[in-house]
Amino acid sequence: MKTFKVILKVSLVFLAGQALGQSKPFMLKGKVAGKSDGYIYLALSAGESRSVDSTLLNKGEFTFKGELAYPTQVELMMDKIGEGSFNKLLPLIIEPGEMTLAIDYNQFAFGTLKGSNANAEQHLLNQKQANVRSQMQPVQAEYNRVVAKYLLAREQKDSAALKGIQVEMNTVQKKMEPFHLQIRDTEEQVLKDYPNGFTAANRLMYAVGQLPLDESIKRYELLSEGAKNGLAGRYVKNKIDAVRRGSVGALAPTFTGTDINGKLLSLTAYKGKYVLLDFWASWCVPCRKGNPHLLDLYAKYKDKGFEIIGVASDDGNEKAWRKAVSDDTIGVWKHVLSGQNVEKLRKGERDENYIGGQYGISTLPTKILIDPQGKIIGRYGSGAGTDEDLDKKLSEVLSFSIATKLKK
Repeated sequence: MKTFKVILKVSLVFLAGQALGQSKPFMLKGKVAGKSDGYIYLALSAGESRSVDSTLLNKGEFTFKGELAYPTQVELMMDKIGEGSFNKLLPLIIEPGEMTLAIDYNQFAFGTLKGSNANAEQHLLNQKQANVRSQMQPVQAEYNRVVAKYLLAREQKDSAALKGIQVEMNTVQKKMEPFHLQIRDTEEQVLKDYPNGFTAANRLMYAVGQLPLDESIKRYELLSEGAKNGLAGRYVKNKIDAVRRGSVGALAPTFTGTDINGKLLSLTAYKGKYVLLDFWASWCVPCRKGNPHLLDLYAKYKDKGFEIIGVASDDGNEKAWRKAVSDDTIGVWKHVLSGQNVEKLRKGERDENYIGGQYGISTLPTKILIDPQGKIIGRYGSGAGTDEDLDKKLSEVLSFSIATKLKK
């Protein structure tokens, strides 16, 4: 049997400052049933880097060797169809030590890996969710069908059809909710037993913006070094740092952008006023439903040192953004796009120009209230306060501000 030794670059598995001595050898031995020859590939991605190595099957058997510092997410692939594209793909989490993998060529995505505890926890989660996802398939298919209808009606600009389809979509979403709750329950069950691995990091990546900041930090600190240094772990760390920057008591991160009228807009230009940053999107139903309430607040306080800046996550559809502003008659306050760079998002990198990222925004709508000195005094949504809390805060600070001016 031919063995192809894989030496994974240190830069892929270590953060800056980590020493080579921290790495340990791994060996991944496997057999592909139903396939005796051909190349098999092992790919590892970390940040901007991607390492792909290969070896030939020998009577269906293969071996990969190398060194790793931590459990690492990889992909095993066969049947190359183009540059970086393969017909068969199996995601795995490998770790230092010896592991064995059994794969059926005709069911490549269901290989069984032994010797990796990190992979075992994800496999357990998949098993627990398999029955729920199977029951959910008919409803998911129905939802996909309705979404296709919605997109077609939007393309044809059929506003009457869109309203009816939106009602249908809401009905199907309600059917899906019990399944989503069951899936979340299975995740929580697994995370109780495996709070520090890659599965926990992946789950936290989606939950970090919705949990209270203290809870996010607590869950992050439980992660292993390997999970923290993985793509999901780095994303969580960046998000926690961003939420800190966008939380009550912090100085509001400044930003500059081009507003909806093509003029330069800078947050610093509004120092001396109470500013509400409204993070929203044209496609966000709760955001749009909340606009009448914002219009009431703006009419009540605009002449009392209050301004609203809408920050829309419509960077890929400026036309929809402009139409939503017009349809909802919210052009009375300021509007900019969020400036999100999708490529940096995929890599888990911090994007200085992404306004939502600077404030740790994960869910829409979210509102940030900033005082005249540039300090954040309120956060509403994303696991924080409610619209009622916002109303109370505005009444409190603006009434106090007005009373102070009258005394002077």
